[in-house]
Amino acid sequence: MAITYHDLRHFLDGLRSIKNDDDLFHLVVDITKEIGFSYFAITEHLNIIPGDDPGISLIHYPKNWESLFRRKRLFGIDPVHRASETRTMPFQWSQLNDIIPMTAQDRLVLELARENGMGDGYTIPASIPGRMIGSCSFGMAGNDTIEHEQLPFTAFIGEAVFETARHLHYGRWQAAREAPVLTDRQLDCVALLAQGFTTIEISKMLNVKYETAVQHIKDAADRYGVSKRVAIAIHALLDGSLCFTDVVPRRLRGISPQSNG
Repeated sequence: MAITYHDLRHFLDGLRSIKNDDDLFHLVVDITKEIGFSYFAITEHLNIIPGDDPGISLIHYPKNWESLFRRKRLFGIDPVHRASETRTMPFQWSQLNDIIPMTAQDRLVLELARENGMGDGYTIPASIPGRMIGSCSFGMAGNDTIEHEQLPFTAFIGEAVFETARHLHYGRWQAAREAPVLTDRQLDCVALLAQGFTTIEISKMLNVKYETAVQHIKDAADRYGVSKRVAIAIHALLDGSLCFTDVVPRRLRGISPQSNG
């Protein structure tokens, strides 16, 4: 099933109304199906000890695999988690050999996953330097094939889902006194980078120096306490600073850098 711009906007509207983990879980179950996956895991990477706060942990995997994963405490040795901690770009699980050195234990974990109904998957790293390490993963069932044309949407959704889970767990969109307010120029930069334009292109489109555009983006990232560009846009969308039409990727609008000078 192919997801559309309209679906993304509807999903984002749904995220804004989320009140608790149960609401988020059921919303992600639905969007996971729409982007062509069967399972998901929204996790903060901790070596979980019974009785302690497990951090963020919303998992919808095959029952046998989820039970085994928790019972054997595989969180600390999951190669997918380890790979996500070495990069900022999303990746398919079939690419693990190219990302990290795979041990016999890693291969055993993946084999156990396959034996319990899991196929290939796609993981979106979601770490905040100095605060937490986490990820949002979407998994296929058995030998099902990933729809690659849906992966850009999937990456955006994964970032948005993790941010929502983080704020639910640690405080809804931060206390009012901490809420950042971006300047108009910062919002212009954030909207354009979300559309896929480079910093050089943004500086030309806004008729400002390259260094100025860099500083606007850095200031926006600092205000939200994030480092990834997609995360800046997601924060601005979720707190209402931008609307969804502000960040429609240029390929969906038929826009190119050349057509914008």
